[in-house]
Amino acid sequence: MNILFIFFDGWGLGAPNPEINPLLNAPLPTLRSLFDGMIPTNDNGHFTSACATLVPTDATLGIPGLPQSATGQTTIFTGVNAPREIGEHSGPYPNPALLKILAHDNLFKHVRHMNRRAAFANAYPPIFFERLARNKARRSATSHAVAAANVRYRDIDDLRQGDAVSVFVSNKIWVEHGANVPLITARDAGRNLARIAKQNDLTVFEYFLTDAAGHKANPQFTSEVLDEVDQLLGGILDEINLSETLVITTSDHGNIEDMTTKSHTLNPVPTMLIGAQREKIAPRVHALTDLTPAMVDLLSEK
Repeated sequence: MNILFIFFDGWGLGAPNPEINPLLNAPLPTLRSLFDGMIPTNDNGHFTSACATLVPTDATLGIPGLPQSATGQTTIFTGVNAPREIGEHSGPYPNPALLKILAHDNLFKHVRHMNRRAAFANAYPPIFFERLARNKARRSATSHAVAAANVRYRDIDDLRQGDAVSVFVSNKIWVEHGANVPLITARDAGRNLARIAKQNDLTVFEYFLTDAAGHKANPQFTSEVLDEVDQLLGGILDEINLSETLVITTSDHGNIEDMTTKSHTLNPVPTMLIGAQREKIAPRVHALTDLTPAMVDLLSEK
């Protein structure tokens, strides 16, 4: 089996109140199909349907204050309680202390050490590589973990061939800036992501517009982002073989689920498990620290 791990920045489990929680007002046909027509909220708790398992996951990690991206992502991809290690929640980009944690050990390194195939599916534009060469590229904790494990950053050629997925899922932003890449639907992007996952033991995709929508708190933009996420998941399920692949999604902190604030939230985040051997992972996940150890152990069974 293999794992497709999708990181959605800034997605928490919101209140069961449609005046606050935009997910309750969105169509989200794929998400609803996974959970028997319902949208998981922060009062549902652990939920299992015939298709998927939802595990509310603690992102506060015992440290006061609002969870932040750099410490949350570092925790997700290393299993280390990063805010406890540095004494605070920190973000959006990792500081030297977090970079040291990411460089020492992370999910990608574990998979490489097992002689398994690890892939980071995000495509980066030419300007990113130009800035990287000048040591000027701003990188998330996720992308630093990728580099620390010598996993390749995918580029415009990969995107053009359908061997990568843009964080701007449809490629619209790339096309608007003159890139010679196809304009695709979010569902097509999901199918491409599923095909990449078939070729690797671990495939990771990072999506940040959920957090951007939470910070903007603009209902129209939030609706568009949620629709894109749902179509992306739909495309994955169109293509993936769930008897062989475990799809895992999680987040670093809440945000998009609460339209009353433009800041992060203290809500648990939804870890969704879809497909093969989800029953082995679900009981192990309580906090962000649990994800990497659980995935490493599952891949070690091969």
